[in-house]
Amino acid sequence: MTEHKNIQEPQNYDAMDYQNFERRLFAHDTPRELLEDICMTLAHLPTAEAQALLAKFKESSRADEVKWLECAIDEGQDHYLSPCNEEEERDFLALKVIQEMEDRIIGLEMEYDKVNLRWRKDCIQLEAVKALQAEGELDEYATAYYDNEMPCQERRMREFREQINELEKIMLRVKQSIKTERYKGIDSMAMRHYHFDGEE
Repeated sequence: MTEHKNIQEPQNYDAMDYQNFERRLFAHDTPRELLEDICMTLAHLPTAEAQALLAKFKESSRADEVKWLECAIDEGQDHYLSPCNEEEERDFLALKVIQEMEDRIIGLEMEYDKVNLRWRKDCIQLEAVKALQAEGELDEYATAYYDNEMPCQERRMREFREQINELEKIMLRVKQSIKTERYKGIDSMAMRHYHFDGEE
């Protein structure tokens, strides 16, 4: 097993170093031990370039030789995203807020879909009821359920849409408030793995 490394200082690595890492990672004759050493280094190097190289290597034919590569990628992502000052801490927390809002929006969309499906089914049934009424097969009260229930369904769908639109506007404003450059392109789904003190 490769020796564990401490967090690497980004200023100690330049473009030439990354090119060397890439060349060795994708050379067919690089020993497994060196592959592991490079992956360990990249996992502890908190830069976008290091993360991109690990992700690229993951797709290579030799990725299976580094058994703990997934772990290295996750750890590298953690180091890369870790905030270093108050502004970054605020922006990092904003990413968590965005992820939670996205989850709420998904939940509301699922609720909307349920009510919408029920409403569409009721529309089909109501057509049949009205046709039977026209033929004298059902009395005038046969539509009472639909007359009461369908306006409620429509109101609930409107409320869900309004809530979703409001959350989307707030979420966009939160995204726009993020100043830390490396956080701007982060997929908020990655934040599901992060838990903050005080979270349940």
